[in-house]
Amino acid sequence: MAGIKIQEDACLVCNACSKACPTEAIEIAPFKTCNLCFSCASACPTGALVENNGKLIYNGSKCIKCGNCATACPTGIKKVDDRFPYSKGHCVLCEKCVDACPIDIISIPGKIDKPEKEVTIPQEPIKVTEACVGCSECVPVCPVDAISIEDELAVIDTEKCIYCSVCAQTCPWNAIYVAGKKPSKRQKEIKSFTVTEECIGCEKCVEVCPGDMITYNAEDLIVKLPEACPACHLCEQNCPVDAISLEVEYGSAKPVTEEGLVWYEDKCNYCGPCAIKCPTNAINLINQKGLALPSRTKTDKDPEFRMCIRCGACVMKCPTGALKMGKITHEGKEYNRIEFSPALCNQCGECVDVCPQDTLKLTGDEKKPLEGYCILCLKCIEACDKAKRNALGLQ
Repeated sequence: MAGIKIQEDACLVCNACSKACPTEAIEIAPFKTCNLCFSCASACPTGALVENNGKLIYNGSKCIKCGNCATACPTGIKKVDDRFPYSKGHCVLCEKCVDACPIDIISIPGKIDKPEKEVTIPQEPIKVTEACVGCSECVPVCPVDAISIEDELAVIDTEKCIYCSVCAQTCPWNAIYVAGKKPSKRQKEIKSFTVTEECIGCEKCVEVCPGDMITYNAEDLIVKLPEACPACHLCEQNCPVDAISLEVEYGSAKPVTEEGLVWYEDKCNYCGPCAIKCPTNAINLINQKGLALPSRTKTDKDPEFRMCIRCGACVMKCPTGALKMGKITHEGKEYNRIEFSPALCNQCGECVDVCPQDTLKLTGDEKKPLEGYCILCLKCIEACDKAKRNALGLQ
């Protein structure tokens, strides 16, 4: 029998399973789970951890907190601390994680096998899928007010959208995808989740919970809320007497430029060599009149800095395959870059329309019909370093 198995590509990162686990045998983002290999039991010198008929049995009175079990654990989930019962991170097959998961993607192979969920990532610049529950969590986090709720579904104004992916990272139910990628979910912590005595037992919260995570005990007239959940707030929003309060603290969203070519605004003096050296015009300095600057002049105020962020929106939109997302390796690390095949380009302009940075432009030149995409050649960094600004870097 294997240990805990989570279908990671479908996970909501709601932490319901880790909260439910009595032995802390699950960690989410990054994923760590006990696989019941019994390495910890083999390493235990006192018999505090033993294998018994495919199960791990722990006796805290025998534990000397030596840490041998944690050292032996191949997944890194095993831990030893000063909180009783000291040794944690081993699965006891209680199945609480399986019961807590709102989308049934946790299995304990050989004991409970859940069918694998099909995860289809839309190959579009941005897409709201049928998984949307209309909770509106994406609306306030959008930096350009491009999202509204219509007929209980999120609707995105693509004229305003800059494809920053904050909505996708925040969506509780994995219903938004940007540039055909699975989003890196924001960390979140439920600070408080309570129901007051004003509750009238209408069970509206039970009905609207997409994950069936709220229960109602009719005999005791008590609503039971989960310790952790996707935190879509639908129960709170739909309570007719405002008896439910949910407070959630979100971690920072991941910028699309967090990895790869990064611009450090505080170091930039908009001098222009980076834009001049870029072979594809993927960096633009735009002055107050909207004109591109070959270099900065004494009369110009700080212009606007625009740079291809390799988000992939153009790749998703290109109908002919002229634009593709490629890979390049620098100093042993792999990065995304945009690859362009001029022979396949029909100059339709769909990529230009969808570019969130407005760097893409049709040139009218048959040999080089498009410019403004980053091939990650790093000539901009070299130029910036020569100017002694260090405002561009590779991460």
